[in-house]
Amino acid sequence: MADVRPFRGLRYDRARIDPALVIAPPYDVISPRRQAALYDASLHNVVRVEYGEQRPGDTPADNRYTRAARDLAAWRDAGVLLREARPALYAYRQEFGWEGTRYARHAVFAAVRLEEWEKGIVKPHEHTLSGPKADRLELLRATRTQVSPVYCLYRPRAEAPPPHLAGELLYDFDADGQRHVVSAIADQAQVRAFSGLLAASDVYIADGHHRYETAVTYRNEARARAVSWNGDEPENFVLMALTGVADPGLLVLPTHRVVHAGVDPGIWAVLARRFDVETLPDGGVSDLLARLRAAPPDTTVFAAITRDGARLLTLRDRAAAEAMMPPGQPDAWRRLDVSVLQYGVLVPAFAIDDAALAGGSSVTYTQEAAEAAGAVERGDAAIAFLLNATPVEQVLAVADAGGRMPQKSTYFYPKLPTGLVMNSLDA
Repeated sequence: MADVRPFRGLRYDRARIDPALVIAPPYDVISPRRQAALYDASLHNVVRVEYGEQRPGDTPADNRYTRAARDLAAWRDAGVLLREARPALYAYRQEFGWEGTRYARHAVFAAVRLEEWEKGIVKPHEHTLSGPKADRLELLRATRTQVSPVYCLYRPRAEAPPPHLAGELLYDFDADGQRHVVSAIADQAQVRAFSGLLAASDVYIADGHHRYETAVTYRNEARARAVSWNGDEPENFVLMALTGVADPGLLVLPTHRVVHAGVDPGIWAVLARRFDVETLPDGGVSDLLARLRAAPPDTTVFAAITRDGARLLTLRDRAAAEAMMPPGQPDAWRRLDVSVLQYGVLVPAFAIDDAALAGGSSVTYTQEAAEAAGAVERGDAAIAFLLNATPVEQVLAVADAGGRMPQKSTYFYPKLPTGLVMNSLDA
């Protein structure tokens, strides 16, 4: 059972700070240009902690991690950041737009007990890389603060209405075209209701696998140093933002593939062994996306864009495509569109295998279909493949089966901002 608890949030004092100027995206989507803009936005922007600048003169005593710790301590001393007097859950509504439609996604920030993957209490769906984990671990060691939440989905094992959560309004502001509303839920009956719901739910990491594994490593370090350990130390918990899988604002975007290898005219004959290949009239990206979305359920279909036009690839021989996939993967993994694209298209037609993907130069990724098409039109890429989004139920099915999604399979949009509420591990 997931152990979900309230915590004493560390957050900006709304009376002193405009929250629109101090939140930031999570570290993994902050470009150098965005980092500089966030630095300029405010002397107290959380980017200085979450993803501080690297400087030429950095030393072991003065670097992005030590500066993050100093800034965090200075902001607390100055009252820019305050620590809640009592534990609470934090209800969050994020309103945003995508392709002309407005959405409202809900989440609850909480402290959740860290568990090893093999227990199946918190389920991953992606593999992690050592570099980002080393970076996040250094930051956590320096600051003893979980700055950015792990974003998770929860699915109750039995049908149950979500508990009513209402508390003290902390923030209601607009930033970057989104509205952010945060309330503190300290009422014990509401806290127990939400914790009870989560104890009877499956929990899946949607975004933040590196942060979760880093928190486990940090807990293990603390436990190894401790003279005594009762299991309720703050290091045993991680900051999470939890969204129900039935939330109407839950939006997953496709991640399109932009291929930089050359296109041999013979690839269409190769692909025709497994796909129906249909040449399409020039109707623009919106028409291509409409064709993809119109495909019947459980149909794998891609749009391929080259300089000489677009084609629709509809999988005809699933068994042949799956025969090219690595052995040992669960059926849910083998049915993913991204798995079919990788092993049924990129490997046989372009010789782009897992090693080539890991190299990073053969294929790049974008959630913007127009950007993918533009790369081909400009001659920056040879071909682009547009995909449908991976349904949430497929993500959960892969996680339930103990599998891990292929690279760049999901993009839960938008990213949760950093800086709404943090979790200090100090007393």
